[in-house]
Amino acid sequence: MARGIYSTALLRLIFKSGHEISSPTPSQKERFETWTMESPDVVLSDTQDKHAIKILGKMEYVEEFVDVLKMGVPSTIFVGDVMKTKSSHDLVQLVAAFPLDAKLELDVLRSEVTYTVPWHHFCRAGSEGLSLMVSFAEQMLEEGLLQPEKVYPVFREHVSRLTPRLGSLIRIVHSKLNGRNIVIGPARVVWRKEGVVKVQRRIIGGGVYDGLNIPKSPGDYAITELRKGCMYTATKYYSLNGNLKGEYYSVCTPIEMYDTYVKYVDLGVDVVKPFGKEPSMIDQEEPREACAAGRLPEQTMKKAFEVAEGLMKMLS
Repeated sequence: MARGIYSTALLRLIFKSGHEISSPTPSQKERFETWTMESPDVVLSDTQDKHAIKILGKMEYVEEFVDVLKMGVPSTIFVGDVMKTKSSHDLVQLVAAFPLDAKLELDVLRSEVTYTVPWHHFCRAGSEGLSLMVSFAEQMLEEGLLQPEKVYPVFREHVSRLTPRLGSLIRIVHSKLNGRNIVIGPARVVWRKEGVVKVQRRIIGGGVYDGLNIPKSPGDYAITELRKGCMYTATKYYSLNGNLKGEYYSVCTPIEMYDTYVKYVDLGVDVVKPFGKEPSMIDQEEPREACAAGRLPEQTMKKAFEVAEGLMKMLS
């Protein structure tokens, strides 16, 4: 059973893999020829932030679906651990995160069933306004009022231009491989061009900067450059008088940029450079361990280290 913004794509994947679709909604019955009303082995539903799904069922069925998902949506990242549910010790839950590449893979699956505008799942997950825009466009296509060859290029162009406004406050949603979501900000957009922003935020509290081992001081601030589709964030820390203290580059899944926030999954490995010193690569074990556990795709892990090596060369 699947509910939520990814349901059509996931049901298409389930159907293609030779499994039965159970307990469909009326709209799902219209899109799929065969189904059963028997109790589902696995229940799929959106997480609260819409950028991932919860997989609920007995361990054997959850593992079977995970294998199907890895084959059909290879950019999926499984965050956190398998958790037993409070309601039943027989049931477990696992969270599957869909970064940008996975959303695009899901778009392809959905397009095999019904009209699917470019960036469908990116928009559905992004905000209520973008989601309504998708619904409107696809309803017009379903009713024959618009033609795909005319709508798709225009839709793709406008969504690709989505960038926070200059002077606006945005959040940076930094998802970890352990399942935690860290919200950084609010940060103010101090510079922008299409698909790229620089945001500034004040540093509050004492201690030292993680990875840099440089003391924080009153008046410090950070400037972070965020580029749509880029696989790293670039943060520079400054003192009150504007002197550079250090640089921190966090390797991540391709950055998803919306009007009020940006979203990505932190891939663990980072590159740091204290002012006047050589760069170094840190936290290399986290992506390797996640890959060995089957939670992070090997191709994604390899790409993360390629990006980190490129940053090392750039900063040397």
